[in-house]
Amino acid sequence: MAAAGGRIAASAGSNLIGAHAHDRNQEATCYVGNLDPQVAEEVVWELFTQAGPVVNVYLPKDRVTNNHQGYGFVEFRAEEDADYVRC
Repeated sequence: MAAAGGRIAASAGSNLIGAHAHDRNQEATCYVGNLDPQVAEEVVWELFTQAGPVVNVYLPKDRVTNNHQGYGFVEFRAEEDADYVRC
């Protein structure tokens, strides 16, 4: 699994994170890619908690299969924690 170095654009959040995107801190959110199909949301949460307090994990799911699509977003409590993950 890999974390991307860029910040999430404000316009992307409304489509990718759902209806409550305005409540989320985009600056403290990291994109996570190359997730194995077997990885559960709880495993992603536990892994990234090692870097700092996690507020939310979102793994978009396929509407037909209900499996996640191999990527997701991890929101941390503070921007500094998200910056630490990107290093």
